[in-house]
Amino acid sequence: MPAFDVVIPARNEEPTVGGVVRAARGARGVGRVVVVDDGSTDGTAAVALAAGASVVSARSGGDKGRALALGVSATTASVLVFFDADILGTQPFHLETLAAPVLAGDGVLSCGIVDYGWKSPLFLRLPPITGLRALRREVFAAIPAARQNGFRIEIMINEVVARRRLPSTIRVLRGLTHRSKIEKVGWRRGLPSHLAMTGELLGCLRTVPLWTYGAYLCGLTVLPPAGPGPAGIIRSAADSVG
Repeated sequence: MPAFDVVIPARNEEPTVGGVVRAARGARGVGRVVVVDDGSTDGTAAVALAAGASVVSARSGGDKGRALALGVSATTASVLVFFDADILGTQPFHLETLAAPVLAGDGVLSCGIVDYGWKSPLFLRLPPITGLRALRREVFAAIPAARQNGFRIEIMINEVVARRRLPSTIRVLRGLTHRSKIEKVGWRRGLPSHLAMTGELLGCLRTVPLWTYGAYLCGLTVLPPAGPGPAGIIRSAADSVG
């Protein structure tokens, strides 16, 4: 019986999606690896298929929340790992590490962030908008369908956890980097896209009260960073996955 399924939303991520899929398929305890091709115009779907993923096509055309919902509907495991397709350096270890706290019952939500260096302690305490997370299926199911859309889906997941006073964890996943929108499409297209995403996230303040942030912090455990060990060797978290 698989311990967790993986959902990877992807839109025009041909250069990186294959590496993420191969890492996911190599993770101990993994079941289905589903890539949601969210209206890509490049070879994202073909690369994902070649790497061994199940690919479903979304009609939302760039709506991350709806893409995740479609991916969730294509899985059956009680624990889900969401992993962005634009991440570089992904190893099976990273997915195992994300899933481990949820599988062990230490939280219903486990978040991971890339290493931001001296800024990491700040990011660990901010409301997480990371696309690297593991969660119980019922957490996602608790989000009203009308709110399962856009980039705000990350905030909506946080809100369920906060309102229900549920435990969560977060940690730095060393060895990971991501391609920014500006790196993908250049400043002229990437900057407006980044600003639009930021505006959408800030707009969540109209529907998500600030007190939920305090509730989130009260149930949060910051775990030690995980990643490359001495001589660049990845320390595996497989034993904690079971």
